This record gives sequence, C-alpha cells and structure tokens, in this order.
Amino acid sequence: ALSALPCAIHGNFVASLHANYVVNLDFDGSSAESLGVADLNDDDVKVMSLAGGKRKFRCRLPGGRNESATAVKTGAPDPKTHFLAAKLAPFRGSCLHVQKEYWTYDVCFGRKIAQHSADGTMRYSLGEHHAESDRLLPSGEVRELYIGGTENRTTELRYVCGSSEESTRTFTVAEDPEHYYTIVVSGPAFCIWKDNDATEVTTPDGNRMLISAVLEGMRGSCINTTNGWWTYEYCFPRGLTQFHQEGSKRDPDHTLGTMEGSSANQLPNQVNLSLVRLKPSISPRERRAPPSSHMTLKQRIGRGNVCDETGRPRETTVHFQCPPNWQSRPEAHIVSISESALCEYEVLVYTTHMCGHHRLIPTLPRGKETIQCVAEVS
Repeated sequence: ALSALPCAIHGNFVASLHANYVVNLDFDGSSAESLGVADLNDDDVKVMSLAGGKRKFRCRLPGGRNESATAVKTGAPDPKTHFLAAKLAPFRGSCLHVQKEYWTYDVCFGRKIAQHSADGTMRYSLGEHHAESDRLLPSGEVRELYIGGTENRTTELRYVCGSSEESTRTFTVAEDPEHYYTIVVSGPAFCIWKDNDATEVTTPDGNRMLISAVLEGMRGSCINTTNGWWTYEYCFPRGLTQFHQEGSKRDPDHTLGTMEGSSANQLPNQVNLSLVRLKPSISPRERRAPPSSHMTLKQRIGRGNVCDETGRPRETTVHFQCPPNWQSRPEAHIVSISESALCEYEVLVYTTHMCGHHRLIPTLPRGKETIQCVAEVS
C-alpha cells in the first residue's frame, strides 16, 4: 500500500513508493483525463486513500494492459549495451600475452594493445580502447576498436564464436593494410545459443559445443571458502573437497563429490551441466517484481567419500550463477555451501563466465516507473 502522506500539501510532488517506482500526486484533480485515470472501469486504475485517509486518489498502476500509455521509465539501461558489457565482463581487467613468430602481442582487454619483438628491442602501441566504437553484431560477435597507436596504428579486436579453452582457443593476428591490425579471439559468449533450448551451438568450424563450454575459462582452477573449522575447495570440473587448514597442512581431507572420469592428472573433455531456472526469491520486495527468466547451470557430482551415517558416497550439487554485481567484475567465488540432506551438499558459485549467455544473465533492471495519481474532487 502507499504510505500515508501529510495533508497540508498542495500542488504536485513526487514521493518514493518502492525502489523501482516514483509516485506523482496531482492534488487539484485537473489532469485526470490527460493521465488516463478518469475511467474507473479501467482495470489499471485503482482508488487509494492517502494523507491519513482524508484524501482519495485515482492511480494508474504500472504493469497493466494500458501501461504503455502512461508509464514513464527512466534510467533503464539499453538492453543491447547491457548484454554487450556482460559478454565482455570475464575479459575486462585481464591481459592476454601471445607470441606469434617474431612478435609477442599484449592484449589488455578494454584498455590497450601492444606488440614487442622477442629480444625486446622494439615495442609499438597498437592502440587504446575507443569505447564509443564497441559493436554487438547480430551473430553474437563483438567488435572493439583500439586507436592512436604508434605512428597511428589501429587495431580491430574481434570476439568470435568458439572455444575459450586455452589449447583450442582461436587467436589470430593480421596486418592489412599497413598499420591496421585485426586480432581475432574466440569464446562461447560470442555464439548465438539457439539450438536445443539454448543448450548447444554449432561453431563456425562445424563443431558442436554444449552450454558447459561457457565455464571452460574456469577449467583447472580452484576456489576456496572457509566456514568455521572447515575449508571447502571446489575445482572445476573435478569436484568438491572439505578439509581443515592448519598452516600449510590440510587434514583431514574429505571428498564431497568427484566428477566421473576425473583423476589427479586427468579431466574429462566434456562436462554435462543442466540448464535450470533460478529459484524465486523469498524477499517480499522481489516477489512483487516481474518473474525472471534468469537461468543457472547445475552440476551433479557423486563418488565422494562414503558417509558413515548412510553408508552411501557423499554427493554434491553445484549451482553456477552470473553474479548480480557482474558489472564490477568480481572474481569467481563460492557464495554458500549447505548440507541439504545427510551427506548431500548444495554449493552456489558466482562467476562472470556465465554472463555472456542470454539465458544466464540476470534480468535487465527495469529502471524507475512513474505511477500517476490524481485527487478525486468532491
């Protein structure tokens, strides 16, 4: 309900109703027709008592059939710009160093690009990022321009559909014409995920790639969190371990789940993950928000140490999610670990590698909406 408002106020003013709404109150009732609140038979128009119950207002609520006629949205980001930034989030703040024959290329994503000779005697700037030139193509690929390099060198950085795994990632450099460079880097975020309910894609070279590829940037890396006595370590895609850290010593070491086909020296090439809908929030504020189409990826891993109480191997479900604050590029981390049943564990991992898939990025913020209210004239 709208909060009570002081009665000794005249004219129009704006009051905050909710983080996503602004209420505009017209006390003289002259704008009922122009604001579309004159017709009480309109399902979107409601009568509300304000100012301690002494005044009644006709208000048009957003979200109804006729919302487009009166709702005013401000501050909502452009969807295309929002998605382009999400695709690039895992790259921002990092640099890639690749040697190609005589030259080594230093690509600092979103900042600058340089090349230098193997012996270090020659170094050239290939340009600094020109953000206004960023483009998201219909193919899902992204183009960036780096300008103002040595002797006006310019580089077009192309992000294309393909693997991000180090051994199979595309990285090519071409100079044509002179002092104009084209660098191509591949990643699953730059594919159009349409096949099989957005869970697989065919890359330009004809290979089939599963949605688990979006996490290939985490392959072989581990993230830790400590909760009281225990430290938990998740390594993608191998599994989850639990141990007590005493200086440099880990003791004891419990396996809470291991991916089938993995060992100390080997990781499986293909990881099976399920695309699942994000559980709805229990927050009353969020329950009032529109339903989210936000999805997450789920990994089920068994083959843990045998549980004394159940006599069965421990098992873990890992949920991967694009962090709500992905714009600040947080490092991949474990958000929570819980024991949902005896020797069965639930883990939530935030990683920006999830954000480049259209089904995995959090719902675009709607921006503020205006609720128009006009006083009833007696």
